[in-house]
Amino acid sequence: MARGGNVHFVRSTSARADDVLAIAGKPLWRDCETAFARIDELCGDNTSRLFAEPNAKEQEGGRLVVAWFSSFDDEPKRLSELDRGMRSRVESILAARIEALRPALADQEIGETVGAMLNVADENSIVAVGENAVLTNWGVLPEEAHSSRAAFARHSEKTIGPYLPSGISPRVPGQTWVVAGGYATAGLSPPRRVIAPDATAASTQETRTAVSARPSQAWLWPIAALSFVFAACLIYAAWPGNLVYPVALPPPPTAPLVNNEEVNRSLEERIGKMKAELAKAACQADSSVLGPPLHEAGHETESGASGAASGQVPGPGSPHSLLATLDSATVLVLAPSADSLSTGSGFFVSQREILTNNHVVEGAGDTVFVASKALGRAVPARVVARSANSETGNPDFALLRVDEAPSNVTPLHLSTEIGRLDSVIAGGFPSFVMSMDSTYRAILNGDTTGLGNLEMVVTQGNVMAMPQGGAAKVITHSANISPGNSGGPLSDACGRAVGVNTFIVLDGENVQKLNFSLGASDAIRFLSANGVTVAAADQPCNPATGIAAAAGPTEGPAQ
Repeated sequence: MARGGNVHFVRSTSARADDVLAIAGKPLWRDCETAFARIDELCGDNTSRLFAEPNAKEQEGGRLVVAWFSSFDDEPKRLSELDRGMRSRVESILAARIEALRPALADQEIGETVGAMLNVADENSIVAVGENAVLTNWGVLPEEAHSSRAAFARHSEKTIGPYLPSGISPRVPGQTWVVAGGYATAGLSPPRRVIAPDATAASTQETRTAVSARPSQAWLWPIAALSFVFAACLIYAAWPGNLVYPVALPPPPTAPLVNNEEVNRSLEERIGKMKAELAKAACQADSSVLGPPLHEAGHETESGASGAASGQVPGPGSPHSLLATLDSATVLVLAPSADSLSTGSGFFVSQREILTNNHVVEGAGDTVFVASKALGRAVPARVVARSANSETGNPDFALLRVDEAPSNVTPLHLSTEIGRLDSVIAGGFPSFVMSMDSTYRAILNGDTTGLGNLEMVVTQGNVMAMPQGGAAKVITHSANISPGNSGGPLSDACGRAVGVNTFIVLDGENVQKLNFSLGASDAIRFLSANGVTVAAADQPCNPATGIAAAAGPTEGPAQ
């Protein structure tokens, strides 16, 4: 991504390349980070976040498949999917963000560009990400919409027009057409569709106004007609012999008797198959015949009980032991900025140091907050080091430091011993899943009293590929991650961090998603450069015995 922080997927769209507006022959989507930077310079930081960032892929026939990304980390929804109260808030925020663009629209350098950016392809191009309005398919005007002034006015009225403050209009490069906005930016009035038509349209409007001003009582006739029909139906229903009663339904058919001999024969056949599978070696048995395994010692059940809680000590390689290791080290990162709250994940690499992604804390100041069940509260953390940038495929790390952490926080070891088909586990706090958790929602609203109930999300998968030749070592895997997982650990089956979950790539053409983590080798270099010395573990993982790294991270000198 060109603009740091735009890592959260919003939606995929398609458009004709010819419909993307251009200034001086250059399409608006090309080098759009320059326009974003100038908007923020003129209008204040984060003003450009109104516009999602496009990642376009050209197809045959001049069509573009576009993935849109934003810095807002929440579930994207169309305006039509919102309830009335939420929609009103989002529309008010949208109008306020457009109002904030006035200095950029008046700027000689990018005024025409920003005016063209306010054109959107259709009404679904306006997306709500939480309470934030985000424009996708911006700078796109269908061919019919710029065929004439009237067509442009009609298109704007159906799309961005209702949210334009007075005096602000989208623009078509090379044309003088404008539409007159009428949204009350104080947010007290609903959107009004006020369009400034050309001279012909104006005369038509005056004619319509004059006609509508004539006194007329035509509206009474439909009411009178409906009243007459309703009265006639009542008289007909009350007349003796006219009421119609439904015919009694026939009794339901009797279910056939079960053939017990056939059921017994089927059960005996299944028992025979299961005995045959049990006689095989464990790795050769067909689990589809034996059914799901019983809960291992230490596995958590739906009721919250576990083998460890019932007095059984989990083995070193048990799932409970692995989950306890990740729970102890992984934290929810809360990064407040001037007008929003970004969330992500991170994990302890020493008793005071936490590793996360730079893009998680990029919009925040020098202090963020971390929370977890092991910490028991939300703890301030200083951002003491960052990578040079957070562009996709480059090292994207940030180092956080807390003043103190309880003794039950256990840092993760790091390991570079990972290969294709190795089992991996992604841990973190993806907002898509966590939004269903009442504790998580309370934390976002400032209530941390329920932190003892906060549980991270874990997903399992395998390493698919380890692409070579990039600026950073990347691990492609099938453990599902989504917005909010960024900065969290990618662990092997022994509980060692082999990577840092960082980004996803969506293939709109083939409708698939790939999960990417930055490898531990780059994380170790980043930590070492910032005073946290890590001895990489190169022993292969043996989950059965729980063999893990013999040497882990050690805290360097305080910075």
